[in-house]
Amino acid sequence: MKKRSGELKVLVIEDNPGDFILIEDYLSEEHNALELQRAETFKSAKSLLKVPSNFDTILLDLSLPDINDTEILVKEILALSYGAPVIVLTGYTNKEYGVKTLSWGVSDYLLKDEISASNLSKSIHYSMERKKVQRQLYESEEKYRTLFDFSPLPMWVLDRHSLEFLSVNQAAIELYGYSREEFMEMTVRDLWAEDPDRIEKTVEENFHDFFTVKVKHHTKSGQGIYIDVQSNPIQFGGRQARVTLAHNITERLKAEERLKHSQQRFKALVQDGSDLISILDENFNYIYVSPSAKNILGVNPERIEGRNVFDFIHREDRERIENKIQYLGKKKAYQLPSYRYRDGNGGWRWLETIISDLRDDPAVNGLVANSRDITKFKVQEKQLRESLERYDIVAKATSDLISDYNIKNDVFQYSNAIYDTFGYTKDKIETSKQWWQDKIHPDDKERVIEASRGIHERGQKLLNIEYRFKCANGNYKYILDRSYVITDANDQPSRIIGSMQDITERRKYINAIERSNERLREIAWTQYHVVRAPLARIMGLIELLKNQRNNLDNIEEIIDNILNSSEELDKVIRKIANKTEEEF
Repeated sequence: MKKRSGELKVLVIEDNPGDFILIEDYLSEEHNALELQRAETFKSAKSLLKVPSNFDTILLDLSLPDINDTEILVKEILALSYGAPVIVLTGYTNKEYGVKTLSWGVSDYLLKDEISASNLSKSIHYSMERKKVQRQLYESEEKYRTLFDFSPLPMWVLDRHSLEFLSVNQAAIELYGYSREEFMEMTVRDLWAEDPDRIEKTVEENFHDFFTVKVKHHTKSGQGIYIDVQSNPIQFGGRQARVTLAHNITERLKAEERLKHSQQRFKALVQDGSDLISILDENFNYIYVSPSAKNILGVNPERIEGRNVFDFIHREDRERIENKIQYLGKKKAYQLPSYRYRDGNGGWRWLETIISDLRDDPAVNGLVANSRDITKFKVQEKQLRESLERYDIVAKATSDLISDYNIKNDVFQYSNAIYDTFGYTKDKIETSKQWWQDKIHPDDKERVIEASRGIHERGQKLLNIEYRFKCANGNYKYILDRSYVITDANDQPSRIIGSMQDITERRKYINAIERSNERLREIAWTQYHVVRAPLARIMGLIELLKNQRNNLDNIEEIIDNILNSSEELDKVIRKIANKTEEEF
């Protein structure tokens, strides 16, 4: 049957009819549009799941009459679930057993004795959201795999510890001459033609970082080739790995060798320049770098000379630079867009560069680059832009109220949801922390402030708290505030990004339940004493009859009193029943 829009469709695999009725009642409390199907055995569950039924969630009891192997039960249901989240409901209280079922792939593990309408509904909702994110991640990985497999440049993925090949694209197979199966039996060490200890040192020093390195490899046929390696750490199939891009620079290095003899003629041009002056060949390899590189970049010029400019330019900026240098030969001089350049400490400096084409000048025969450091200005610009971009993206992706609090400047920024959620207009909103705190309900304020102290005093990064917030009309709404702390270069809190969800209706529902429970307790306590009085008289009279029946002259009177007390007790009980019906 086709699922209606907005309907929650759940398969409950449960042999106990009482537990199924309880689950049905809980879900009916939380969901108006609900379709439940029940499978009482493992066999009937498999029969239902063999035909795609578009279930949103599967609730699975681990104790079914026709199967004893829990692992087989869970794994087969997961295999037939068509991607729907599977939530285990069981009476087992062993937490290690619950973790074990989670490792098999279930979305959640709930104890039957602890289930309520709210936490069951929350578990289903969260499990469905996690599955949605997992599907999106899988689609993203598929796109990445397509880019990887069809890249015209050789690429591979290595285990970060053993350096074994985990994946290799067709371009690498064609360059090196090994088959894919042969690559999977090798480590990257098998390609190195010289200095085998260098790879160990390079990987160890950059275990968690991106790095570039020039190496000499040999192909399957024994031919030596020079490779410019760019390697970045990633997670691949749950393993720590590195994705590597290999540029074959053999011909380029040969050309550099032919030009090397002319470098000394040009070094006198800019020895004392305060900016970074460099001379490049037409392939943007450094022929000469001025001594100012030591002051600006913290690196000796000799370490840069002979290498390519793009070895140092941040990969996110390379395309913009490449688009600009396509005009090489059409203009005598042009300014490049600002870009990030790796310094001697492994950090990034922002540079602004003017390129002068002096290749036709026999005294230079190259491109003269005049660069100056604009890091301080760009860092401020970048921080502001990233802040605005993150804010806009999150604000568009959710209906929650998104806030961005700059701790140093004491400035709040809010998404447009603040107008719809709390009814404020732009002229009524202030940006200070004090304004926000003044809107917190007086009974919640100290608790919220105390929780926020953990950010500064205990280095807390996540804050998750419920409280009441005042609307423009004076009423209060319950909100769930989930905030994340961003730190600066000194690991000090600099900004707090918050997502605030209106949970007023949910809180009203919870409060109503709590009030109802309290009323039930009051009625029970009151009626206990009302019932106790006639019952105590009956018990006393019976005890008197039992122990003194041979010495009593008024037995008939005692029996009448017992009868009267019984009738009184009956009236009390009937009154309690009628009052309970009226109350509920």
